[in-house]
Amino acid sequence: MVKQQKYIILDFGLVLGKPKTGEWFITPNFFEILETEKIDLKKLKFLFNKYNALISVKMTTREEEYEAFKEFYYNIINELHIDGNPKEQAEKLARDFAYNEDKYVMYDDVYDFLSDASKEHTLILLSDNWPCVYNILKRWNIYDFFTKIYISSEYCELKKDGKFFDRPINEFNIKENEAIFVDDNPDLLVVAVKKKLSPILMDRANNYRQFNKYSRITNLKELNEVGVWKH
Repeated sequence: MVKQQKYIILDFGLVLGKPKTGEWFITPNFFEILETEKIDLKKLKFLFNKYNALISVKMTTREEEYEAFKEFYYNIINELHIDGNPKEQAEKLARDFAYNEDKYVMYDDVYDFLSDASKEHTLILLSDNWPCVYNILKRWNIYDFFTKIYISSEYCELKKDGKFFDRPINEFNIKENEAIFVDDNPDLLVVAVKKKLSPILMDRANNYRQFNKYSRITNLKELNEVGVWKH
């Protein structure tokens, strides 16, 4: 059982919300914009990974995000050999990604948990993500529950590298075991442990039923059961 902590550091994806389409880079209007549904999804995922470097640059505004994703989608469209004007299609997809605040869906347990937990804990968001997340958090009315929000694109750092964790740890002077870290990626929990954070695996889809290295939960309310917070 994890003792009650002062700080709760949360990931965004698959912890607070998920993509409406089921895929992070397939926007709500993806197939409508490309005017086709005949796309090899395996190849599409391969291309998302291939051109990931184009969207791993520093971005602090949604305008910068839009510009980066234009290039990202343009390269993907060219490799898919889809009919139409690749430049116009890429612009529409980039706009759909950067400005469509309906692209993600918040989990049902999130609002009540954050509302209650923020009264007794310092809540911090630490996410490998882009500037659009700020607007989505505001749209969901949960932005103000967080004392601080760290988005990787603003720093050109990722959680897997470890350095990104140092930002909240240093800014809040977090001591060993003063904070828990909730993420859906077991590999990132290993990094968190090296940073002296208490790890919690979020497994909303029950993909890690046999996981027992660290505490595992399937929704945020279960943090109460592992002794992290008390309502």
